[in-house]
Amino acid sequence: MTVELTRSGRGSRRMVVVAVGLVVFLIAGAGAYAVARIDREQDTKYCGHDCVPGLSIGTVVEALQGQGHTCADKRLFWSCELRIGRVRFEADLFRAGNVTDFYEYISKVEARIINPDSTTAAAGLDYMSWFAMLPHRDDPSTVKKVGGWLAEQIAGDGDITYVLDWEYTVERNANTRSIELTMKRRH
Repeated sequence: MTVELTRSGRGSRRMVVVAVGLVVFLIAGAGAYAVARIDREQDTKYCGHDCVPGLSIGTVVEALQGQGHTCADKRLFWSCELRIGRVRFEADLFRAGNVTDFYEYISKVEARIINPDSTTAAAGLDYMSWFAMLPHRDDPSTVKKVGGWLAEQIAGDGDITYVLDWEYTVERNANTRSIELTMKRRH
């Protein structure tokens, strides 16, 4: 027996595939967060004022790759990407230049969601929140503050705020239909 999908059937099927992809992505984010937290507990070495302390760039790259991202070492930064349908999740992890063993630490993160839609809004917030909370992962009150601010900015027009020694910026680009979070050490 052959069953042919109507246009509405194909759309419903596409929505189910996107929904399943988003659920998998959210679960993956939780796993990656746990990996980053474990690394923080194991590596207490402080990397100076210019980077996320106690978290090696390799650990974050491995966590992203383990969740389906394709990553490339661009020497000064790692670039990672994950596609779910037409939506792209991208992250650039910049290396700290003023630190001994600078290849080991993150000084700046740029996370982008390209072509977001209503079905990816929650996943996009979770994706950006995961990166934004890395410097504060052991401080629940600051994590809550950063998460609340980020949710407001993604829902609104974007802004700049300072949280401890980190600067966060959310920007929208209508031409590329993207939302970008930049997180860097405040000097």
